[in-house]
Amino acid sequence: MKLIYDGYVQIYDCERERNGSIEKYTKVALRGASAGLVINEDGKMALVTQYRPILGKNTLEIPAGTLDKNISKKDIIIEELEEECGIKKSDIIEISDEPLLTYNIIENMSDGEMHIYLIKVKNVISTPTEEDDVDEVNFYTIEEIDKLIKERIITDPKTLIAFYLYKETD
Repeated sequence: MKLIYDGYVQIYDCERERNGSIEKYTKVALRGASAGLVINEDGKMALVTQYRPILGKNTLEIPAGTLDKNISKKDIIIEELEEECGIKKSDIIEISDEPLLTYNIIENMSDGEMHIYLIKVKNVISTPTEEDDVDEVNFYTIEEIDKLIKERIITDPKTLIAFYLYKETD
């Protein structure tokens, strides 16, 4: 592997021998992340509004955080709930011990994993505490989220996956 970019992510040019010839490919080294399928006592799912500079627009997504600290995957999402949603640890009714689902973020280019936890929370007024990342947090019904997906307002992969998991838990 040859490092060709070292920033927020690392990008490598790689080679492997296969059937007597050399195949070249690129690997993107991602840290991975934890996300929360956050459901309140009314059965509504939390989505945060975030500005994504790469897209040049706001997106609606489930809360999530990069695995960039020396704490567990589960503790990352608990910390992110407070930062992104203003949901304190004492507002959490229940959180799954293990992720409901773990998948590769960009399966054909990276081994970085997304871990989605099921988190049930009290009905609280949610206000982000992180200044530069999340603009607002709101809770939505299955029907509302389904409509936002059909209108292509929600396009984030982790959120789409979480929505289908949410429909299974209902």
